[in-house]
Amino acid sequence: MLKLTGNYFLETLCGLFAVIALCGFDTSRHSIPVDDIYDGGPGKDGIPAILHPKIISAEEAGQTFLKKSDRILGVVQNGQAKAYPIKILNWHEIVNDRIGGGSMVVTYCPLCGTGMVFDTKVNGRKLTFGVSGLLYQSDMLF
Repeated sequence: MLKLTGNYFLETLCGLFAVIALCGFDTSRHSIPVDDIYDGGPGKDGIPAILHPKIISAEEAGQTFLKKSDRILGVVQNGQAKAYPIKILNWHEIVNDRIGGGSMVVTYCPLCGTGMVFDTKVNGRKLTFGVSGLLYQSDMLF
């Protein structure tokens, strides 16, 4: 393991805090160690989230670009179902969408191959999510 000493340590630490500060994140309250957050390459919103997805039928998707072997992330809410192709999530990582009368954010991390879906309302306020450009334990932060 590389031991960080002297100026290299200070430059690395300052670089980390600069990345976080430049991304506009408030680090005064956090649930993970700030020292374990790393620059993931592209900056904030450097990978564009999908804000208004074009939804097409499964039949149309199968006829145009989706193969039977393609993986999807499926969501069902209040009787409404949607499928998000991993091949699209690989390029955008985040989709802000509506389903079953509510709003949600679909997230996918290509580095670790995990997808999750969250309600976008926090304390009654609807939030819009984007790519932070930051990583924690090789998983994206948004």
